[in-house]
Amino acid sequence: MEITLYHLVCLAIILNFSIILSIQDIKSMSVSLYIQLGSIFAALICQLIFARNEIRIYIISSLILGALYYAVRKITKNKLGLADVWFGLFQGLFLTPKMISLCLAAEVILAFCLVSILNKKMGKKPFPFIPYMTFGLLVAFVVQVGLNR
Repeated sequence: MEITLYHLVCLAIILNFSIILSIQDIKSMSVSLYIQLGSIFAALICQLIFARNEIRIYIISSLILGALYYAVRKITKNKLGLADVWFGLFQGLFLTPKMISLCLAAEVILAFCLVSILNKKMGKKPFPFIPYMTFGLLVAFVVQVGLNR
């Protein structure tokens, strides 16, 4: 596996924005729209600079994930926040369509395990989902980089 400057910049963008948004989501169950728009803008600029030929693939992945989270938001009668939909757009800008299912599986498994444990201790309360989405994005991104030798 060869780590390039492109991979390091992508990882830096993912980590910086994901940590900021996760902390905001945990503290207040809401996140700044400006930070989310900034994260999407930074991801797009990164892809334009380093992966100009493949940018269509990342935009398609972004739209797929954004649409998926939006559909979940509507199905659950807005229990999934709009911030999660925006974060889905951000996630897709770093993943190929093949990695979307891995990303979703990782975040759902982690959320299911932790929420079931926390519900036993604290009762049923709303929980921030962006930290789980961050985990899914990191797992899928690392696997994607590992597979592109």
